[in-house]
Amino acid sequence: MNLALWLRFAWRDLRSGLQGFWIFLTCLALGTGTIAIIGALSAAIERGIDEQGQPLLGGDLEFSLIHQQATEPQLAFIASKGAVSKVATVRGMALTADNTALVEVKAVDGNYPLYGSMDLEGGMPLAVAIATKDGVAGAAADPLLLGRLGLKLGDTVKLGNAKAQIRALIKSEPDRLSDTLVLGPRLMITPETLAATGLVQPGSLVTYRYRVKLADASLPAAKAVEKEADATFKDAGWRIRNRNNAAAGADGFVERLGYFMTLVGLASLIVGGAGIANAVQAFVTRKMGSIATLKCLGASSRDVMGIYLTEIMIVAGIAIALGLAAGAIAPPIITALFGQIIPVPLSQHFNAWPLVFAGVLGLLTTLAFALWPLAHARQVAASALFRSRIVPVRGWPGLGAFLVILTALGLMAALTFYAFDNVKVTAYFLGGLVASFVVLLGLAKLIIYGAERLPRSRSAIWRYAIGNIYRPGSAAASVILALGLGLTLFVTLALTDRSVSGELLSAIPQRAPAFFFIDVPNAHLQAFKDALTTQDGVTHINTTPMLRGRVTAVKGVPAEKVKASPDSNWALKGDRGITYAETLPEGSRLVEGDWWPADYAGPPLVSMVDEIAHGIGVKIGDEITVNVLGRDITAKVANLRNVNWKSLGINFVMVFTPSTLKAAPHNHLVTVEMKGGDEAKLLNAMARAFPSVTAVRVKDAIDMVSGLLEKMLMAIRGANILTLLTGMLVLAGALAAGLSERLYEAVVLKTYGATKRQLIGAFVIEYAGLGLAAALFGLAVGSAASWFLSHFILEIPWSFSGPTAVLTALLAMVVTVAGGLTVTWRALSAKPGPLLRNE
Repeated sequence: MNLALWLRFAWRDLRSGLQGFWIFLTCLALGTGTIAIIGALSAAIERGIDEQGQPLLGGDLEFSLIHQQATEPQLAFIASKGAVSKVATVRGMALTADNTALVEVKAVDGNYPLYGSMDLEGGMPLAVAIATKDGVAGAAADPLLLGRLGLKLGDTVKLGNAKAQIRALIKSEPDRLSDTLVLGPRLMITPETLAATGLVQPGSLVTYRYRVKLADASLPAAKAVEKEADATFKDAGWRIRNRNNAAAGADGFVERLGYFMTLVGLASLIVGGAGIANAVQAFVTRKMGSIATLKCLGASSRDVMGIYLTEIMIVAGIAIALGLAAGAIAPPIITALFGQIIPVPLSQHFNAWPLVFAGVLGLLTTLAFALWPLAHARQVAASALFRSRIVPVRGWPGLGAFLVILTALGLMAALTFYAFDNVKVTAYFLGGLVASFVVLLGLAKLIIYGAERLPRSRSAIWRYAIGNIYRPGSAAASVILALGLGLTLFVTLALTDRSVSGELLSAIPQRAPAFFFIDVPNAHLQAFKDALTTQDGVTHINTTPMLRGRVTAVKGVPAEKVKASPDSNWALKGDRGITYAETLPEGSRLVEGDWWPADYAGPPLVSMVDEIAHGIGVKIGDEITVNVLGRDITAKVANLRNVNWKSLGINFVMVFTPSTLKAAPHNHLVTVEMKGGDEAKLLNAMARAFPSVTAVRVKDAIDMVSGLLEKMLMAIRGANILTLLTGMLVLAGALAAGLSERLYEAVVLKTYGATKRQLIGAFVIEYAGLGLAAALFGLAVGSAASWFLSHFILEIPWSFSGPTAVLTALLAMVVTVAGGLTVTWRALSAKPGPLLRNE
């Protein structure tokens, strides 16, 4: 190996610039940069959440309970571990003289926050803002609340049975990200003010959080306390979190979105690999004279291969460096530009792994796709190289090069599996890419074979167009491969976008509640229903008892030891909403067993959602134990039911017989359907008549969730643009690879009398046919991939779009024809004289 010689010749060749390498450079930089940027941002967010775990959680540990406060022994245990801050959160209705708004009420004590900074606009301390002065309770509010209610600082709102003066606006709340679903603006008050509101009643959906600042703030110390608490209070029913999972929801979302986008980036890099192969093929064709000269002067095939492989790897190094530089600077630039509006913290700590991952993938992609066309020059004799117009430099690259290509592809797959935990989806993804390559190459061969055997056309233009498809050195296979892969990704993402958008549009069924009313006291239920019936537009009222319960055992096995499926495991963790009913709830359908009689008064029975029951290994006749308000209730599974959650009706995973739970303190959940009428007027009237009841407008809740999904759609559409751009670059590279042959053919044909119009017509026929073939493949495989994503990953209904199909076919043909004519325009404009004088 003469590395010094290879470097010297490669460097001399590159002194003339990167002419002919721009498509190669762009494809590789784009793919590597995408993976590097996504990886760096995901790592920065995940590390930022880890670094800010204590402020996000509000302590080193958090003990949370729903419905009930900690007992004296539990409080004593918590207090013995360090400084404690108690926080209570509940939803309520804020009222003014004219308006009503749902608010997220947060009552905090004097120790809040244990970590981080609670900042109010104007710098007022939180304790001062929420304190009671001269008999008037204070509050700090989200600025959004003032806009919704038409208030200004110093105005008063009614919350339940109490009034509070808004004295300050919230600028930043350190533990906001650790909250779950947030439906309204924040309103912060004292525990004393919360008690005065009357919002907290037996059965109210209130969450108590006890945050602890440990003397030893290390994560192992927090985990040791967590383990001790579980052992000491086995039936406490609390949820314990440490700073490592302070924002598990946000962390999981970032991880899944980063995974999806990284796979799209990897797909773009591999599609770009086809562009790399085409660019290298064009490079080898362009260097025929130099290769022939080197061989005639005694250079071995190994040295020729080494020189040009070194040159290609230098260019690849430049492209990879550009992509990695983009990944390295992405987190600080995004922090500087958008740091104030991004809801998650970005760590400024440099993380090398995403860049290493992207760089190694870029290097392996270059080797895997560049070696095959580059090895052709090594396999052909110097005399054949001088006759390159007659004998195309194509064919088997040799066993050594082929083994290196397989090794590079294997290492790419191994690295991808190592980087991602979801082995099954990653395997499907990589298998789909490999299958697409194989099928596309087979399709290209089939088209070439078919074109060669078509009946000879009387039209010279058609004969030339069809002959171009199967002639020696044809770019048909490269064009179909490049465009087919790009269109497959385009169709996959376009149909996935449509499926998600369709899910959003169908989120509200034709018959859906207008409002959910939460925490309607049992004693006031009839009066509440009577008040609703007096409101215009109310067509249907449905009420359901609502309690909270925690599964403690399944078939006698403690819940924490039950081996549940990933989709059902959540039902065994923490408190769940439960209810009782005499008849089968609306939106449910029995699939196994029988419903109990309306007057049933025997031992406890429970009805379960079928998919949850199967996930935790429960069948009819099995027993399940649930802790309700500190009392264990063991019930036998009487039936399984399927639930249409999209109906937005009231349904629960577990429904018990009335005699089991009716005597327990509880509230009711009420849904109201409307046709016509004034929703705002109804909301105002009910909030004033029943101030302790919380109203959730269904449309507002769905709009909020839809907003989150729209952000995901933005990422999908951005990925779609990336794949389209990469496909166009690869297509340009495929067409450019045969430019010299096109140039020579066009000159010869023009010499024999062909006009530019005739040549353009032939090129349009050729490229439109190839584009249509690639479009049909892209539609078929892209539709299948989108169905897989919708069915197995997103778990939403899949919908096919006829307009998308037609648009894809037209887009493929237009892009192919436009790209082909753009790249070959030089051949159409070439003068015969200069070229023929060289023959």
